[in-house]
Amino acid sequence: MRSAGNLTNIFTGAQKGARKNAIVNVELIADYGVQGDHHAGRKPQRQVSLFAAETLREIAASGIVISPEELSTNLLTEGIALDLLMVGTKLQIGITVVEITEARKPCGALTKIDRRLPRATYQRCGQFARVIKGGIIYVGDKIEIINQTAIINQ
Repeated sequence: MRSAGNLTNIFTGAQKGARKNAIVNVELIADYGVQGDHHAGRKPQRQVSLFAAETLREIAASGIVISPEELSTNLLTEGIALDLLMVGTKLQIGITVVEITEARKPCGALTKIDRRLPRATYQRCGQFARVIKGGIIYVGDKIEIINQTAIINQ
């Protein structure tokens, strides 16, 4: 499993249930979340939502049309086996550090986009994280796993 990847996209949304907007940089605030995002400051274990670009491509290849803005994710990653990371895994994203807190689960709202989507994202819907060290992150930033002990062995 690779222990480094890249941040391919950043998204924020100020309103619940609305599409998120793609941006080129954002501030992650320690113990709060993504600056300007609806979820920031609400649930300590769900401050940042991460989703793998590889999964998005696989879903598209299966014939389900979806954009990352519709997934309610904040950070789209590439090159990290995101869905295999265990709770407690720490990721350095640019100058920031986030800690994986729980796996995301497909929600019923996905059926509004495509009824096949909950099944297509089952056990590969990304992760939630909390911000440990804040700072500004940019599309293209390197993502590194900084505590190897919390990775599922395969």
